[in-house]
Order: sequence, then C-alpha cells, then structure tokens
Amino acid sequence: MITILHGDNFVASRKAFVNHKANLKLNAKTIKPEDLIQSLESNALFSNNHLLAIENLLTLPRSKNKQALIDLVLNSTNRKIILWEKKTITPAVKKQFSRVSIQEFKLTKTIFKFLDSLKPRQSTFILRLLHLTLETDPVELVFYLFHRRISQLVIAKSDPSNLKGAPWQIGKIKSQAKHFKLTQLLNLHQAVTNLDYQIKTGQAVTTLAGELDLLVLKL
Repeated sequence: MITILHGDNFVASRKAFVNHKANLKLNAKTIKPEDLIQSLESNALFSNNHLLAIENLLTLPRSKNKQALIDLVLNSTNRKIILWEKKTITPAVKKQFSRVSIQEFKLTKTIFKFLDSLKPRQSTFILRLLHLTLETDPVELVFYLFHRRISQLVIAKSDPSNLKGAPWQIGKIKSQAKHFKLTQLLNLHQAVTNLDYQIKTGQAVTTLAGELDLLVLKL
C-alpha cells in the first residue's frame, strides 16, 4: 500500500506524515536505488505492520536516479510506503500514481487574502486579516508564506524576469509590487530576515504572532 501526502499546506501534511509511525525514514535527495532496494528487502519490512517513509521524492528534479527510485516504489505494492512532499505534486505525477492513496493538504482562502492584502498604509485591515488567518492556520506557516511573499515582491520590483510561477501568479505579484517603493520592500525584507534569525536562535523578544503584528505595522 502506497500513500502520498502533499500540498501547499506543508505544515498540516508534515504533521500527518509524522503521525505515521514509520519504521524507517529516507530522504530521497540522499539515497540511491540500491539503498532503497536494501530497505525494501530488509527482514524488518517483510511484516505488513512495518512502514517505510520517503521524503521529497516526487518533487525532485528529473533524473535517472529519481525515475529509478519511483519505479522501485511503484513495483513495491505489497509494502507499506508513505511518500511526503513539501510541495504540491503535478497532475502528471498524480497520473503516474493513479492507483495509490493521495492526500492533498491545501491552504485556506483566508491566508491568501492576507498575503494579497499586503500594501502600504492599510495596517488596520491587514492586521484584521492576519488575526483571522491565525485562527485556522499555524503561525509558523503564516510567517513562512509572509516571508516568501515579501521576497517575491522584492524580485518583482527589482528583477521581475526572475519571478517564478504561473503567468497569473506572476501578474498578481507584479501588480501588488507597484504599491511599494523598492526601499520599503528591502527594509521590510531585512526585518523579516532578522526575525527569522532571531526565532531560530531563540532571541525573539515576543511571540511569533506578536512579531508578525509588528511587521505588518511597518507597511
């Protein structure tokens, strides 16, 4: 039995992944086909109660190694295997794994409204959306997406040719960036980067939710 966990809400998908008590976890970025064969054929995995977990296999760049690993997984239908992807898998991948269980974890509409609302001199409205978002979405996820959106806005303002995504996504980011001066975005990006460092090193002054409030007030 093969199960795939994926989606843009990687916090929720990761939580579901961790809740599966895997006997062995492998990171696809560092394994080769022979490593996976050894894991699949080990004595521990002959039992139906044992679970093998593989992280970020399906979203790796195309390569012979990746395809070999996928082929091994697809041919191991008598094993319990769970695949976790930090990103959303493509329709082509879904078609390739059409006979397995696929669970997608999506972001809420509220979080997109919050991110799209980021504009100067609208802090009261943005704070309201932020607090609504935090009622349903983990603060760590909101901060990650906030950080990513500010980075995208900097690119849109300084070098739009380097923006990545679907055409409609790129157009939306470019339109949003027009409301800012580049210096505003660079200062905000520096503040977010500093906060990220403080959080990782335990130096944050207040809670992450409180720090997000302060960042919004900088708009």
